[in-house]
Amino acid sequence: MLDAVTIGEVMVQFNPVTAGPLRHVTYFEKHAAGAEANFAVGMSRMGFQAGIITRVGEDEFGRYIIGVLRGEGVDTSRVKTDKEAPTGIYFIQRHYPIPGKSSVLYYRRGSAASKTKVDDVDADYVRSAKLLHLTGITPALSESCKEACLRALEIAVESKVTVSIDTNIRLKLWSGEEARETLTPMLRKADIIFTEPQDAEILLGEKEPEKIAKTLLSMGAKTAVVKLGEEGALACTTEETVRRPAFKVPVEDVIGAGDAFAAGFVSSMMRGLNLEDALEIGNAAGALVVTVRGDIENIPSFDDVRKFLASQRRETVAMR
Repeated sequence: MLDAVTIGEVMVQFNPVTAGPLRHVTYFEKHAAGAEANFAVGMSRMGFQAGIITRVGEDEFGRYIIGVLRGEGVDTSRVKTDKEAPTGIYFIQRHYPIPGKSSVLYYRRGSAASKTKVDDVDADYVRSAKLLHLTGITPALSESCKEACLRALEIAVESKVTVSIDTNIRLKLWSGEEARETLTPMLRKADIIFTEPQDAEILLGEKEPEKIAKTLLSMGAKTAVVKLGEEGALACTTEETVRRPAFKVPVEDVIGAGDAFAAGFVSSMMRGLNLEDALEIGNAAGALVVTVRGDIENIPSFDDVRKFLASQRRETVAMR
């Protein structure tokens, strides 16, 4: 039995060795990445069995991605290879024009993953999981991807599989209006919702964290989590509201931190930890990811997180 299943595109990321505008970059590193894959790897490293539904090209990059996922313990039995479409790629631009920030340039239109369709969603596979994790990225890739996500969501709800959704709106993929029309009905079926103020303003017309969380709870979520970047995160249930600050770490590349946070939070809840501990672990996972280039390289195990948190507490005591 799987602990978590997700559905989404896994791409090859080219991350520059040096920071600055890409026109002046000569050398790039190759990484496997994608929001849902990052989540699946995070769950696996935290000690849970995760699987992913997707398509990759029948090409060298597709083979590379499958190898990476298998090496991380992610179940790839529902990853299909496509002879007609390529594996998607994207480039990262770091620390320019805003130091400490990264931007993304996609080359994914017509990719194999964008051809994912309803028939790729194995109902028994979704039913075998304790949790289905979706993001707002996959429905934006194509109409067939949206239909596949909606089918997976329908199966999960019917089978009483817990559903978590990370809004993850990418305005390079669709408009705010399109995102709102598609994601709002999906959120009403979710048990755990992750979002951030920029997304919530598009979806709910709210920017204030507590109001965002309360609105999501009123829509039916059992747990609402608002990611606040450098300010940490806030989580709410009908019984409690918890807010935890972010950890101060050197920033190399911020891409992928939110996915690691989601995996850290969800895996903590599956362990039976309380809301405050889940937020702390999510923040720790996100903090570790931003210290290196690449999305999955620094996603921690549960033991890694404990060591990180112990070191943070010692430093706090020393400073006092």
